[in-house]
Formats: sequence, structure tokens, C-alpha cells
Amino acid sequence: MSEGPWQNQEIALDVQTAESEEKEDTFFPFSPSLLQLIQKHWPSSAKRGTELTQDQVARHVLGQKYPQDITTACSQTPYCLYLYRGVELGGDGDRERASVLLMGYFDQRSGVKHVRLLDTLQPRDATVSAGTAELNCLVETLRRFELPLANLAVFYCGDSGLSQVLVTGLRALNPGLVSLCGLPGLAGRACHMGVKALPKPVLELVRDIHHHYSTCPTTNDNLKEIFADVAPLDPLLPLSSQCLFLGRTVQRMADAWPELLQYFESRGNEGDAEQVCALLRDLKVRLSLLFLGQALEPLCAFQELLEWGDSDVANILQQASSLVHSYAASFLRSPAVDRLLRRRELTLLGNEDHLLRVEVNTGARVKDFLSEHQAELKDDIVDSFLESSVSFYMATTWSLMESLPLPNVALKNIPILLRPAGRLEVTGRVVAELGSLMGLCGVPGDMALLTDEFLEYMISEGEKPTADSPSPGPTVEQHWKQVLRTMGKTSILRRLICSLLTLPSGSLQRDKVFAQVYLIDITEPAETEPRPVQTDTRPGKDKKVCEPFWNYLDFCIKSQQQTNSLLKLITHRLFYFSCLLDTSFKHSQKGYNVGDLVWGQIDGYSLWPGIVQPWKGRQAAKNIRKIEWCGDGMFSEINTRGLLQFGAFAQCFSANSFATLVTYRDAIFQSLQVAASRCRKVFSLGSDEREELLKEMVDWAFSGFKPTGPDGFQPPLQTEGNGIVLEVWFIHCFVHSLCNFLSSKAFCLCCMDDEIEIFHPLFEGSLCLKCKDNFTETLYRYDEDGYQSYCTVCCAGLEVILCGNDSCCRSYCLDCLNILVGPGTFDSLKEVDPWICYLCEPHNAHGALKPRLDWNIRVQEFFANNSAFQFEPDRVYPSIPANLRRPINVLSLFDGIGTGYLVLKELGLKVDKYVASEICSESISVSEINHEGKIIHVDDVRLITKEHILKWGPFDLLIGGSPCNDLSIVNPARKGLFEGTGRLFFEFYRLLHIMKPKEDDQRPFFWFFENVVFMNNNHKVDICRFLECNPVLVDAVKVSPAHRARYFWGNIPGMNRPIIASQNDKVFLQDCLERGRIAKFTKVRTITTNSNSLKQGKDVRKLPVSEKGVDDNLWITELEKIFGFPKHYTDVKNMSRQQRQKVLGKSWSVPVIRHLFAPLKDYFACEQLPPFLSQPSSSSATAMGEGSMGGPSWCSPLE
Repeated sequence: MSEGPWQNQEIALDVQTAESEEKEDTFFPFSPSLLQLIQKHWPSSAKRGTELTQDQVARHVLGQKYPQDITTACSQTPYCLYLYRGVELGGDGDRERASVLLMGYFDQRSGVKHVRLLDTLQPRDATVSAGTAELNCLVETLRRFELPLANLAVFYCGDSGLSQVLVTGLRALNPGLVSLCGLPGLAGRACHMGVKALPKPVLELVRDIHHHYSTCPTTNDNLKEIFADVAPLDPLLPLSSQCLFLGRTVQRMADAWPELLQYFESRGNEGDAEQVCALLRDLKVRLSLLFLGQALEPLCAFQELLEWGDSDVANILQQASSLVHSYAASFLRSPAVDRLLRRRELTLLGNEDHLLRVEVNTGARVKDFLSEHQAELKDDIVDSFLESSVSFYMATTWSLMESLPLPNVALKNIPILLRPAGRLEVTGRVVAELGSLMGLCGVPGDMALLTDEFLEYMISEGEKPTADSPSPGPTVEQHWKQVLRTMGKTSILRRLICSLLTLPSGSLQRDKVFAQVYLIDITEPAETEPRPVQTDTRPGKDKKVCEPFWNYLDFCIKSQQQTNSLLKLITHRLFYFSCLLDTSFKHSQKGYNVGDLVWGQIDGYSLWPGIVQPWKGRQAAKNIRKIEWCGDGMFSEINTRGLLQFGAFAQCFSANSFATLVTYRDAIFQSLQVAASRCRKVFSLGSDEREELLKEMVDWAFSGFKPTGPDGFQPPLQTEGNGIVLEVWFIHCFVHSLCNFLSSKAFCLCCMDDEIEIFHPLFEGSLCLKCKDNFTETLYRYDEDGYQSYCTVCCAGLEVILCGNDSCCRSYCLDCLNILVGPGTFDSLKEVDPWICYLCEPHNAHGALKPRLDWNIRVQEFFANNSAFQFEPDRVYPSIPANLRRPINVLSLFDGIGTGYLVLKELGLKVDKYVASEICSESISVSEINHEGKIIHVDDVRLITKEHILKWGPFDLLIGGSPCNDLSIVNPARKGLFEGTGRLFFEFYRLLHIMKPKEDDQRPFFWFFENVVFMNNNHKVDICRFLECNPVLVDAVKVSPAHRARYFWGNIPGMNRPIIASQNDKVFLQDCLERGRIAKFTKVRTITTNSNSLKQGKDVRKLPVSEKGVDDNLWITELEKIFGFPKHYTDVKNMSRQQRQKVLGKSWSVPVIRHLFAPLKDYFACEQLPPFLSQPSSSSATAMGEGSMGGPSWCSPLE
């Protein structure tokens, strides 16, 4: 090996023992500096009882196969480098120092992150700068150990002075390197940049008061409290960069301002007291200091997380992204914030059009101060203050973004992607962008390949069976250990995940990283911590509980004849109240006491949750409370008239803020954690499933904080004895709880579980998580007789009774009627004919079964977003001016009988090209005859390639609804989404992925996908994840005489708006009948390809039409009108009645599609429709060559 200026100039010592010579064929020499380092920081373990040689100590730390094992591991997987300069080596006087190089990687075999000591660096080259010499020595060391620079994913250097030189040099060799060097000093640099933008007297005041405190002996308690428990001031660093000291000091000075002024006035001309008094009397200085106190709070919290927290680096980066969002949202308008964080457009920081000059977030205390001193503060002073506030936020945000290694969106999604359930929250586009940022997508097409690999991972994980028990899942490392085994060695996703797993799992402080080396390589792995044993807290015989109470309890249970679930729930309640025997809660009648959870108003925001805090060092006004705001930890002084009890959650909660503000979500999460802890409410989800946990907590809050209610989260006070008074109180509470339990709101209407998840959409009460999913799948499932397959209340039941209303299709099971309404109800109702169900008759309570007055609205809310996903908002296309609109080009997959083309023509849109993929010959004939060949039919959707899209396109609209027979739970032989015809959904997704325009393409592009509502909830969730949006539910019964509930996914504007019938829509069956025929029903069942679907009633014998006193079935022409088609639309090719009903049963409802397509008129050219149009007119279309058309080869039913 050749020598150079980067090489350690020490003679390697052969300290290999005779024993190791026999075991090792090759020997890697240890440098004296490395041995000295190990002896000082990883000393010999004398407690083991044996004295180890110097070589044995080194082998304990480095490993028996060092360095071959490191070289082997890192030649195949990404790794992270740690460089710590100026580390003591030990020896005489501990004067000798060196740079220490460590590396970390994820061991894919064991599923463990390893941190290994690599070597020491002591560059001796004096001809170049220190940074260049360190860089040369580092690169040569990596080459000496045969560690490929291409696998270097993450780098950290603790020396801020040299880190820039090192990072620049390493990035020249590996552009995708992620640098963590700017993370430790991030808060200090941002604080320094921000404070520089404020008036100088603010820092002068802080410096003068601290100097007075340090040099002058004082007994003033207020002055002592300001600097008590504050990080010491480092005289070698600028005051403005010491975030923790400055932030905490300024906040305390603002709280004690009158006392400080009084104290320094009492000092007279002593020292600098007169100068301090002048600054304290200056309203401009006080105004800026009040602002600085609240503005620095997020930075202080982040700095404390870095210094004392145990979070891993991935979560710290996520917190940093939230920090940037918080500061950016304080002075920029919402659209600019999104662009800044997503695209990292730093030019927006200086754009006047995006700045909030007047509405800048200055804090509640500043607003109050400005209001109190409005007469004394002139407009120019206020304008100058607002200008400096914007400058502070601008400088702080710029500094934060410059210090972070990746854009904000990427940092936010890294820990989400790594979580086992993270695939449900991250989209393929986000993963592709992350791979590109980390240098893994250097070749064109790599981003698309990475997206495809991620989608394959999603599919494979989605197919795995889920455990029924709520046991904790695998750790992040163990999860990816299993997943990575299934990925190819050249997989881009595999490399991305391994790169992210190299991120440090703890603090970056030197001693803590050194400790990880010690723990991994010397100590034995810790045993799994035993699970806590649940103790039985039921009151025993020693409790003074009255015997008649237990007799009463037995009576209640026996009289109600409840199931085992009910008994289990009552026992659970008994455990809960027996736990309360040990502690009593005192509730003051004054309101808003210390510890109370409240809602308050923050200027510029909606109502915000907070906690009442005690006053320290001074007496507060009678009606003023000190509030610590949840989420960011800032404080405000609020009048009690501006506060609301936290129990008013439904009235105070802001859905808009929850969807758009990360800090608001954090505040809601934190406040509900406190409430749940006080209520002793236990949620089943683990801490790593935060979004699911947050959703469950919000639903718990909306349901009234069951079972304790708002009284449960009152702050606990002192403990009292367990006397007879508490026993009476216990009995009262338990009996009250039992009464609440017997009401419908306290438990799941379906299974009697008290762990409720969401409201029941039809009846007063709730549903648990499992029953919610079951309800979603089966509410719109109908049997051949047209009635619901399962009970309307519980979506289960073996024996049901049917509603006798001819226009109703609901059924009710034996258990629900006998338990919720009353014993014997089911048998008594069987004698009533016809029996009108509870939703059809006037809404009265029947025992515990109480129909909701707004059940029809609640059903829509229930299905509106029940997948619980939050996706990025759809790209918004501005409306096109009328003179610039052009005809529309459409690709219709699974086109059927041309419903899409018919609706576009009815709306008056000019169709330039309508390409349809359909394989049913009857459906093709119907559309060809009715539209005069204007529809261009192409081959099977599975045969359409990217080349075809480029040849036929570009398209403006993609529509389709894949076959549902393998998705619908009506089909007992269904194969699901990933087998049979269910897989055709992925053909739609594939073509959608090809056709979507790039971000710089401003051409409007719209799409929608349709399928049945009664599918397995897991399949619906999978479709949502792929299409990256939630569906809207539209039922054709609102605009036609037939029930037909369908899910629609898409990006057409206004898809979720209410559907309202127009004057031309035939809403009732009578409107669709031929002359002389009388409708016996106003609405009919869902019409399918089965002829029995046309019959009505319980026994499936009633025909829907009467003609001259004789019952008759619906004619095909009448069916066409029910679906919204013109008369004789399907009368082609001598098709039989059954064939015509079959193609109609597979089609869409015309009024529904017209409702969805209507907004397209703002984007594409229209033509004047002729009056009294009876047949769809056609416009000129650009037809493709005959040779490009492929004939249909096989026919597949859609239902």
C-alpha cells in the first residue's frame, strides 16, 4: 500500500496473539491510535474476572472478523458514516487527539442496526487546509477498507467548521449523499438569523440584565427566577445563537416585566440600572420581546428534543419538517406554504404577493398589548414592528430549510414509509420523489420502476392475512427484515429502504453513539421484557359493598337476558369503577381550575385546545387564566369569557384546520391523550400507528368521551380513604353506568361492545370498529328477492323479518328486535301483515332502537370517507375561457353500451375522439348503432400499451368501471381484487398512470373509476391507496326510480356535491311506464342481469306494473327509461329480452353520469343542442384506421 499525506504515519503494531494466528489466515494491523482509543473509551471488562490483553480488548470491540465482516456487509448494502474530531486517545496527559470514524448499517439477516468502530484519522499533510486534509484521509480510509463510496448513504460530522468541506467533497463522489451535519446546530442558526432581523435593543436588554445578575449580588426573587434552571450562557458564542437560553429568558422577562422595572428603578444610578430602565420603559422594546418569546418557543422545544430526547433521527427529521411548516405558515399564505415546502421554492420568501404583512402571527399576548397601548403606539411603530416580525419569520424559515438535508415533504414521509403500516399512508409518487432525492433514480425510467416496485410491495402486504387480536405488530427492523428477503438485489425500493434504515436510531451525540458500539459488540442482547400481568381489581369480600346491590345487579342481568358479550361488558364496567375506589376526584364549581382542559381562541386560528396552568410568582386577576396551548407548548393569558370546556369537542373542533394544519393535529392528539389518560380510556392501537390512533381518539371524543363523559377528564386531586362514603358513591356510579349502558349510545348496537368507533348512521347509537367494517360491506347487499341480505341494524342475523312497505327493502333480525326493542318483539311482529319498519313509519323510539331523523344524510356521511385515509389534494385545473376551449378526447375502458358518449352528447360537449375498450359483442353493437360509428372500438384493455396511448392520444378524460363479479360480496365464489376479473382494476390503474400529465403540463386531465359499494372493505381500501383518493357514494335512486348505489373515484371537480334530480329526470316508476300501464311501486329494486331482480315484495312474486287489472313485468323500453336511455336504445341485432336486460344491467345510470360529467362544460368546447332531441346527435370525430381496431374475443359480465 502506497503512502500519502492522508495516511496515518504510524507504524502498525503486530499484536496478534498465538491463538488468533491459528484461527485467522489474514491479519489486519491495528494502529496505535486505534488501540489507545479503544482502551480509553471501551476499557477492558475487569468485572468479567479475567484480565484481557490489548489485542483481546480490541477484538471485543471490533469483532473477531474485523474488518472483513464490515467490508462484506457494506459492499452489498448502504451505510452511514460518523466522524467525530478531536477525540481524546488517552496516554500521557490525554493530550493526543484524533478523528474517530464509525459506520452504521442495517443487517438484513438479523434485522438489527449495527454501529461499528472503523478507524482513527490523523491527517499530517500541512500543505493543504485542515478540511481538505481530513477529506483526503477519509476517502483513502474508505478505499483501504474497500468500502464503496456509491453505498455511502448518510454522513454526519460533529465539527461544524469542517463539515461543509467534507460534505462537498463526498457529494462530488456520491451526489445522493444525505448529510446530517446541519441537524445539531439547526435551532441555534435559525435563532441567530431570526433575532438579527429584530431591533438591537432587545438583545441589549437581555445582555444587560444578565450582566447585572452575574456581577451584582441581589436578593430579588424575580430576577433569580428569570435565570433559574436555564441553560448557562456560553460567552464564546453569540447570544443570538443560544436558542434555549434566549428563549426561556425572554419568556420569563415578559412575565415579570413590571417587577423588573420596579427593581431597576429602585437601583437608581447604580451601574447600568439607568440604561436598563430606559429599555424597560420603551414600548417598542417590550413589544418585540413579547413577540420573540412566543416566536422562539418551537425552536426551544426542538432544541430540547435534540439534547434530551431519545427519538431516532427519522422522527427528529419529521419534527423538523413540522417546525418549518409552523414558521412558514406564520407569515405566508397557504398556497405559498404548500409550494415552498413541496418544491423548495425559496424565492417565495421574498415575494410580496405571498406575505402576510398585517395578518402575520405575532401571538395573542402581542395582540392584547397592541390593543391596550393603541393610543401610545403610533401607526409607523406598529408597521415597523410587523415588518420586523415578517423578517424574523422569513430569516428563520430560510435558515431552517438550508440546514435540512431533504425537502420538507420527504422528511415528513420517511418515518411513515418505514412503519409497517406506512404503506397505507404514503403514495407511490412520494416514494419515487424520495428515491430521486437520494440519488437512486439516475436513469430515465427509474422513478416509474420504483413506483411499480412500491405498488408490488403494497399488493403483497395487502394480501397477507391480518391478525384478529390487537397484539402489537413487528418492529420496523423486523418488518423490513422479512420484506427485504422477497425483493431482488437490484431492486431500487430495496436500496431506498436500506438507505433509510441506516439513519441513526438515537442521538448523534458522541458518547451516545459510542455507547451503541459498546452495547452491540460486547454485551449480550437484552431479553424481551415480560408483558405486564393484568391483575384482578374486582372488589373482594373485604370491601364494604352492600349485599342488596349485588342482588340488584344479578336481577338486571337475568331480566335483560343478555348475551355473553353483555356480561363481559358489565364485568368490564365493574373493574373500571372498582379501580376508582382508590382515588376520588373533586370538581370545583368555579370552573377553569388548574389542570382543566379547555378551548380558547388564538388570533388567526380556530378554537385551540389547551390546559389551565398555575401562576408562578404573582397573583393573577380574578377572571384571567394562564393557558398552555397543546401542540406547541406556548402560553397565553385568557379571560374566562373566552374559554370553553373541553367537553364541547364537537362544537369547537375545526375539520378544516385538522386537515390542513400539522400543529393543530398535534394539539388535538396531545389534548386527547391527556383526556384519555384521565378517563382511563385504553385504545387498542399501538403507538407506532399514530394516524389510526388519532382517528380512533377523535371518534371517541365526538361520541361524548364514553363511558365516563366529560366529567372523566377532570384533573385528579388528593387521595381519600376507602370508607363507607366511597362505597355508596361507587354503587351510585356503577348503577348510573349500568343505566347508561342500557341506553343505545353507550355500546355497539351490533355486538354490545363498549369500545365504540363511530356513530350508527340509521339509529341512535354507535358501532365498534369490526362492526363498522361489516356494516360498510353489507348495507347495500341485496338478495335475489331485492331485500337486504342482512339486518338493517347489525348487518348480521340468521332469522329476519321484512318490511311490508313495497318501496322499502329493509330487514330486521330476531336478536336486534328482542334485545333492543323488547323481549318477544320478533314473534309479535310476525303476526302483523304488512309490518311497516321503523325507518318507514314516523320516527318514534321503540325501546333502545331510535331511528335518526336525519338518517338519509348520515348514511352519506358514513360512506363519504370511511377509509380513514388522507390523501394529497387533487390538482386543481382553472376553468378554461370559452374562446380557448377545444373538443374533448376520451378513453373509455369497459365501455359497455356507450353511456359515457351518450351523456357527453346530451351535455352538448363536442367530442373529437371517443375510444372505447369493450369485449361484449352485444354491447358493442348497441353503441355502434346508436352513435353511428362515432365510437372507435379497440381491443381488450389488457392489450392496450403505452405505444397505443401515444398514438391515439393525448386524452382529456379516462373513465371506466371494471367488472365487479369478483369484488361483490353477493358472489360467494368471488376471487377478490387480486384474482379473476378483479385484477382488471389494475389495468385501469396502469393506463391511468401512463396517461397522467406531468406537473409542468397545464393541460386539464380528468378521470373517474366506478365499482359497487358492497365489496370487501379491504378491497375498497386497496383501491383507495392505488388511486390516491377516497370515493364518493352516489345512489341513482335520487334521480331515477331504481336503487343503484355505486362508488366513484376520480378528480372531476365537484364529484362530492349533492345529487339533485332535474325537471327532466324520471324519478318515479310511473314516469317511465308506457300509456295505460300503472305502477304498483314508486321505486324498484336494483336492476341487475338477473330477471328476478325486476320482481318486488317479500316473496319475490309481486310484479311492479299493472295493466288492465293484470300484473305485468317491466318492458324493456321501460327499463331503458329507468336507466335514462332513449326508448329502443338496446333494440339492435335482434337481441332477445334477456340479452337486452343483460346489457342494461351492466350499464351506468345516465342521470348519475350526467351529474358527474356536468363540470366538464367549464373546460371543453360545447355545441348548440337541437331542440327536442330524441336521439343522441353526433359531431365529427377523428376516426382511426380500420387496421388498428381489434375485434372482441370473449364476453365477460360486469355483475
